[in-house]
Amino acid sequence: MQVTIEDLSPVKKKIGIALPDEDVRAEIEEAYRGLQQRARIKGFRPGRVPRAILERYYGDQVRSEVIGKLIQDSYARALEEHQLHAVTRPEIVADEVKPGAGLSYSATIEIKPTFDVSDYEGIEVERSVAPVDDAAIDAQIERFRQSLAQFARREDREVVEQGDLVEISYTGVVEGRALPGASAENRVIEVGAETFPPPFDERLAGMKVGDSAHIEVTYPEHHHSPEIAGKKVTFRVEVKALGRKELPALDDEFAKDHGECGSLAELRDKVRRALEDGAGREADEGMRSSLMQVLLERNPIDVPEGLIARRFEAMAHDLGLPEHTHESDPERAKQLDELRAELRQRARESVHSSLVLERFATQQQLEVMEEEIDERIARVLRSAARERDRLAEIYRTPEARRDVRERIAQEKALDWLVAHAKVKPGAQN
Repeated sequence: MQVTIEDLSPVKKKIGIALPDEDVRAEIEEAYRGLQQRARIKGFRPGRVPRAILERYYGDQVRSEVIGKLIQDSYARALEEHQLHAVTRPEIVADEVKPGAGLSYSATIEIKPTFDVSDYEGIEVERSVAPVDDAAIDAQIERFRQSLAQFARREDREVVEQGDLVEISYTGVVEGRALPGASAENRVIEVGAETFPPPFDERLAGMKVGDSAHIEVTYPEHHHSPEIAGKKVTFRVEVKALGRKELPALDDEFAKDHGECGSLAELRDKVRRALEDGAGREADEGMRSSLMQVLLERNPIDVPEGLIARRFEAMAHDLGLPEHTHESDPERAKQLDELRAELRQRARESVHSSLVLERFATQQQLEVMEEEIDERIARVLRSAARERDRLAEIYRTPEARRDVRERIAQEKALDWLVAHAKVKPGAQN
């Protein structure tokens, strides 16, 4: 096997591989020997089908399978022999296979860049902690209080208005069939709280207790659920009761019953501490993000486009963003294109960060023990009880454990950088 390597860029290589004709012929002979034992052709006993007949029936299939196997095996061998770690699938271009000419093909791959992280000592960053005032505490307690609101039936009127609580029954129908998971009996919602898309709330306002209606909602093309993306869903709705929020009194009893505190003052202290802890975590995240921004600016590298595309696809999937724009509204299409461009830039920065932290962990010899990987996987499984079996199966693979190892190594690298950075308090907002 002859192998040539052409550098197309610091992260892209074109591997040329040539296999001699004797290797190709030997593999073809082996394939026909196996086929002869398996082939069942009318008029011939098993294992006795002449080669010419096999070639007539299966010639194209055999050559295709042999070429595929030879490419797969020789490509893996070439990567191992030349210590190349491909991070994307190869782009294979094979020459026409001619009798006696062997097999030649090229494989274009992307690899991780080779570099050393530099200029990382004593990076100066600010850590700005947002202050927690009485207004923030009041707002948090009020959100908690609102979450405990009870449905109190109204007797003064029957017409639904914005801000009312309504008890409804509904069934969603799309393309003439009931939509799974889109039905409920005696569901209480707040009109105007955007529990459902706007047309739903707009149609409910003005209805009376006992009224029924068909409310049509057209879902956008980029909706995360493919069952309703770009489709019109008709909700068959009945208003069963009209009500208002009945909020618990904000006093010491409230603190005892719902806040596990002895008094309202104690509850306020508890909320203050929680908000301060949250503000501290946000400050840490902001400081780490600023530190990474400085480090990336000081260490520009070539980032493999394949890794960026993979990260972008994962981020877009999480957001329910479609791959292509199908919007008829030009303004909406423009917004989606801008969102994709922003998301792609974030994907590039994310991959850049991962590569720099991964390399830095290697430079500093920050080891990740098998016990640390096991603990991280166990933590994930504990937090996802419903998918535990499926996830456990995934994490048994070497690839998944390698991904966990890389994430932990990157976290250790960032911790090292933070510990050696010059952190100063920032201006409070």
